[in-house]
Amino acid sequence: MHAGRLSGLAFLACLAAASSSADPNPGIDVIGESGRSTVLTASALAQLPAAEVTVSFETEHGAQHGSFEGPLLWTVLDHAGAIETRSPRDAVRRTVLITGRDGYTAILALGEIAPEFEGKRVILAERMDGHSLDPDHLRIVVPGDRRGGRSVRDVIRIAVAVAQDRSN
Repeated sequence: MHAGRLSGLAFLACLAAASSSADPNPGIDVIGESGRSTVLTASALAQLPAAEVTVSFETEHGAQHGSFEGPLLWTVLDHAGAIETRSPRDAVRRTVLITGRDGYTAILALGEIAPEFEGKRVILAERMDGHSLDPDHLRIVVPGDRRGGRSVRDVIRIAVAVAQDRSN
């Protein structure tokens, strides 16, 4: 065999070994406003109480309908210790930034999902139409949205942040 062909085969073998040993889905990184990070695995998320929502929304590809099940986003944030509010009013100054594997992001106001305020039943979906989603494909589902823009797919990170007052 040629040396070039051998080095190419060795490179492919190393690449295959590296990709097979890497954990494809370590979990979702949940970050509180202090910067504290907690990784929630699929098995940890499965232990949280599930809610079910049915949604319909418009996309660039037409109307989408579905029934989704998974823990409330508020429950996920609370379980991860990411909600650091001292009073219920603190929730109205916080945002939740959700990031998908492809870099797509959407923002929710923490007050939207806080039980003391709107209490919207936003979920981190683990099931769609009765079928389990692969742990790499969990998604945020926001009931009541007319468009599906805040329905982030393949969630890898959820971060809580404090809105900054720049008027001073």
